[in-house]
Amino acid sequence: MKIEAVGIIGASDVGMALAEIFISAGFQVRIYDDFKDSLNIGMAKIKWSLSKAGKSNLISNIEPIQEYSKFKGADIVIETTSKTIEERNLLFGKIANEVSQSCIFGICANIFPLKYIFENIPLMPVERTVGLNFLKPIKTNNFMEVIKSDKTNEGVIDLILDMCSKLGKNHVLVKDNPGQIVERLTRIYMISAFKTLQSGKGFPNEIDTKFKEISGASIGPFEYLDFIGLDYDYNSCLNIWEMLGKPDRLKPSDLEMRLVQYGQLGKKSTIGIYIYEEGQIVGENPILPNIVRYLGLRTAGKEEIFSDIMSPVVEEAKVLAAEIMASEHDIEASARYAFGWPKGPFTYLREKPEIFEKKVKSEFDELEAF
Repeated sequence: MKIEAVGIIGASDVGMALAEIFISAGFQVRIYDDFKDSLNIGMAKIKWSLSKAGKSNLISNIEPIQEYSKFKGADIVIETTSKTIEERNLLFGKIANEVSQSCIFGICANIFPLKYIFENIPLMPVERTVGLNFLKPIKTNNFMEVIKSDKTNEGVIDLILDMCSKLGKNHVLVKDNPGQIVERLTRIYMISAFKTLQSGKGFPNEIDTKFKEISGASIGPFEYLDFIGLDYDYNSCLNIWEMLGKPDRLKPSDLEMRLVQYGQLGKKSTIGIYIYEEGQIVGENPILPNIVRYLGLRTAGKEEIFSDIMSPVVEEAKVLAAEIMASEHDIEASARYAFGWPKGPFTYLREKPEIFEKKVKSEFDELEAF
């Protein structure tokens, strides 16, 4: 068996981007959505993109559908957006009745582990189900996480890894756990950035700039946060924190919660940590001085900023390696591709050990924010 026919659930930006990647790699694709307008708009975008790339002939390889029966013949069905467990139970129950007994299910398991999904969706064929986490931006980030459970058939994993190669996607194979690798590290990365901001060590742009200068990253933590969305980040952090038993290090930021409550969600809402016009940063959120008590109280050095943010990430990477027996190479690769870092956390630790040395806390590290 080979994976040749692909079913995709959801005509969102993620779903349509995946569809374009698959058809460009020679796969046959059917994409499902409840809303006809979403399908029509998505198909128009793909036609435009393929035309601009001189690949208009590939449009015949994709078919928009609104009936689950049209998934018949699919070698794999991929979920692109995670809905409520009740919605997923109903959805996968219907699809399972239409596809063959060899069809693979690739589901969103980047936050909630496969184990949780299997416990709540009894119809899922556990031996033929994997988690797939395509990192954003989907079209240009050539990396993905493949999540397996203890019951996943090894032949299925081989098929998935072959599919990754055909798509030109580098990958890590992850043992099932809440948040996997990327989302776990993301939560610590964002929490550390918020703590640095609230401790009075600079304004967001100063923190981003200094972090980038030391790390060589293409974007800073607050720029990254606005890109993924504060609502997504906060809700993901809350779920992972609860599933792991509410450890203090992963407790969601109260400051982020307030910004989410205000509807200031990042780039998609034109205001988050920064203000955006035509997708470009044009200022910092003017509400921050009102809700961050010690905002910009002093200017911290770039090494201090880098250490405050990266040290917890390094520690979480060590915890992950021990918990899921992930290799240092896999954790390094996940962080680099996810955050736009030229190096992974362990490499930074080896190359800049002096920055990570524990220092005596100053009065600024003891400040409390609202």
